[in-house]
Amino acid sequence: MRALSLTLPLLLLLWGCEGCDKKPTPPSAPQIATLTQVQGQVTVQQDAAARPAQANEPLYPGETIVTSQGSTARVRYINGAELDVGENSRFRINGGPGALTVEVQAGRVVSSAPKEGGGGLTVTGSFGRAEMVTASTIVFDLRAPQPKLTVQFGDIRVIDTDGQSVPMVVGKEIVFDVREPKQVPVPVVRAELIVFKLEPQDGKARVKGAQESAFTELGPEQSQELGPGSAFEIPAKSSARLVSNDLQVNLAGDSAGTFQEASREGEQRTYALQLSRGSARLQFGAGKHTLKLSDGRGPVELKVSEQSTIAVSAPEAGSTVQVLTGKAELLADGKSTVVQAGEKVNRAAAATQASREPAPALVLPADLKTRVFSDGTPGAGIQVPSGAKGPLRVEVSPDPSFSKPLLVGRVGADWVRVEPPARGELHWRFLGEDGAVRTQGSARFEPDRGRSSLTTESPKAEVMETGLNARVLFQSAAPALHFTFSPREGARSYQLRLYRASDMKTPILQRVTNKTQYTLDPGSLSEGRYLWYVAALGPGGDELAGGRMNKLELVYDNERRGLALSRPRPGEKRGKGEVPVEGVVPVGSRLFLNGQAVALDAKGRFSQRVPAADTLVFRLVSGQSEAYWVRTLRSPR
Repeated sequence: MRALSLTLPLLLLLWGCEGCDKKPTPPSAPQIATLTQVQGQVTVQQDAAARPAQANEPLYPGETIVTSQGSTARVRYINGAELDVGENSRFRINGGPGALTVEVQAGRVVSSAPKEGGGGLTVTGSFGRAEMVTASTIVFDLRAPQPKLTVQFGDIRVIDTDGQSVPMVVGKEIVFDVREPKQVPVPVVRAELIVFKLEPQDGKARVKGAQESAFTELGPEQSQELGPGSAFEIPAKSSARLVSNDLQVNLAGDSAGTFQEASREGEQRTYALQLSRGSARLQFGAGKHTLKLSDGRGPVELKVSEQSTIAVSAPEAGSTVQVLTGKAELLADGKSTVVQAGEKVNRAAAATQASREPAPALVLPADLKTRVFSDGTPGAGIQVPSGAKGPLRVEVSPDPSFSKPLLVGRVGADWVRVEPPARGELHWRFLGEDGAVRTQGSARFEPDRGRSSLTTESPKAEVMETGLNARVLFQSAAPALHFTFSPREGARSYQLRLYRASDMKTPILQRVTNKTQYTLDPGSLSEGRYLWYVAALGPGGDELAGGRMNKLELVYDNERRGLALSRPRPGEKRGKGEVPVEGVVPVGSRLFLNGQAVALDAKGRFSQRVPAADTLVFRLVSGQSEAYWVRTLRSPR
């Protein structure tokens, strides 16, 4: 009977639980949530019925979820809001689309409103009522007699049981008491990792993880996340960038370094990067940033608290740090240096202090669309508009939509430095403090490749003995002139005589030939009006009768649409003295060389000598348009 007394309750228990594993028929109300994760013993209760919870199980209004010791669960509402439920917790879901609610009865629940769509979720409990206004996360801790709430981020509206609004501060824990709430400072904000990706732009890049022995090659269409300690190499004639939400690092060709770490704690972002060679342009977003760099002279920190763009180069002996826009504080060797836009610090120098950069040879106007033809522009600038009320911000982008800006931030007083492409466009706009566009412009860059060179090869012009006027047009050097004339009876040779039209008595040139044709070398005659005559010479050298006087006119015809240079030639050495400059521009244009006006004749030609310089910038103004030609001279060494 003892055995029977043990078996009978067991049979009754089995009989009474028949069908417990079967899901009940869903209620008529629509589904409002899903039990996405279940770990341990979790129960779903509906009125007096209860069932073991299962992952991906639909949940309906009025159902209560209970977690036991060592068990957890996660619930996702239909609007994207999520609840992370700790052990020994109990809460009830309710409401409908657009007005979802959850009643926390015991334990600990973390509620997160979706990033898109914001609120739509109200949480109630012994503390009162909390409304998720925007994308946010809040911790409800009801394990102690006095409930505690902590806002991790976002906008939360909390009303206590007395109907009073409770101010909530991100990272501060609020303890609710029957008398009045009090704040207990508890550091809740924890550091979170910032993810960087390496993305090749032109050409390829190489990357190697901290635990890897060999580099992996990435193509232009590929990218790879970098873990702490990842090394990267950018080959010459390639480029790449390290991208995160808060910092973009544009790496030039022949650059290498190591990504050490990056994290965010509240509003503070911290990065650690070693640049062993090459150059990089750092584009910081809004907020507070600290960048720890390592170069040939040791560690250095850059502290940035506004949108800024900073260039770092030549790290081997000690980096040169240029602040293109914004502002940065440089900490190195126990010294703090504030570097403003347009200033730089050379850490390789004996005295590391901020100095103003000289203006580049090419500075483009802020409000025009221009074209630039170059044989290799090392750098350029954009003029900052004058007369602006208050500080200006600049945005520079390769496309007119400014979807991927290359340069952002507050500008200095006169100009802002940019790195022009060998071929492509740059668009820029200057904005006021209110965000309105004040001025905008653009430039299209193209290689010159000698296309502006004025050819020195002279064409050959045919001049025939007709007695009429022969008009010869030329656009570069004066052409070679090929005279042809009729044979004369009894003639052994012929003498070509040339006169200026203004003086028919004295020939300026006489040539004898035994043929009925003669060619003058290029440049023998310059632009002007002439007369020419061929005398037939007999056996004894006496002049025979016959022949006719002919007219000849050499006219320089300027049909240029752009600048043409005969000097200096592409790749010409600079020399120690002055540089000869010769060429022609379209008639009616104005020409400036390195900011100084160039004297032109009536046909648009110029010829002069200028002080020696590494870079010559020709600015051509034709009507309302402007174009630039940049010619770089080689060092005499």
